[in-house]
This record gives sequence, C-alpha cells and structure tokens, in this order.
Amino acid sequence: MANRTRKRAFCVRLTDDEYSLWLNKHKSSGMGNTEYFIKLLKNSVIKVYSFSQELNNLCRELRKIGVNLNQIAYYCNAGYFPQAEQEIKNIYAMYSDIMERLKIFLDRPLINARIIESEGE
Repeated sequence: MANRTRKRAFCVRLTDDEYSLWLNKHKSSGMGNTEYFIKLLKNSVIKVYSFSQELNNLCRELRKIGVNLNQIAYYCNAGYFPQAEQEIKNIYAMYSDIMERLKIFLDRPLINARIIESEGE
C-alpha cells in the first residue's frame, strides 16, 4: 500500500433503488469498488443537451407573464379594474406571441441545440 497513487476520495449519496442497482452491477462484474468505478468512469458517455438562447428567452418571457398575473391580482384586490383589464390585454398579446414561438421551437427542438458529449479518456 506504500505505492498507492489514488489519494482522492469522494462520497456519493444514492437512493435505495440506486444503491441496489449499483450493488447488482458491481457484484456481477466481479471487480472491486474502485476498479469498477474507474472502468465505469473511463468507458461511459454522457450527453448533455444545451439549447440555444432562444429557449432561455422564452422562459424569461413566461416568467414575465407570471409577474404580470401577480400585478393583475393586486389591481383586482385593490379595486383598480381598468388597470387590471389593460394588464390582461397585455398578457394575452404576450402569451399568444410566446405560445406561437414555443410551438415553432418544439416543432424543431434539436435544430438549435448544442450537444455536449463527455466520454471517458
């Protein structure tokens, strides 16, 4: 053990189901914990889909609609019905525009995606 090169350790928290899956796969491999983990680490491929700024903008605009809904609730509770009516008209226009852009985005979801692949060594 004097020549041990692996000095780093980390803890992983798992659900009971995840732990059971780990045990089943690990035991069927016949390898030790570290050996199995290193092999898994080096031979796995993880894909992360990172969408364009377009989707981020749509989400931001949907949040704005939520803020406007809160404003409408305030106006209604305070008895400012003309202001509430104007906000409803504004939201409807924003909502229609966002839903159309979202529909277009969902019809071609991966055209504007950037796929990041992480492979072992």
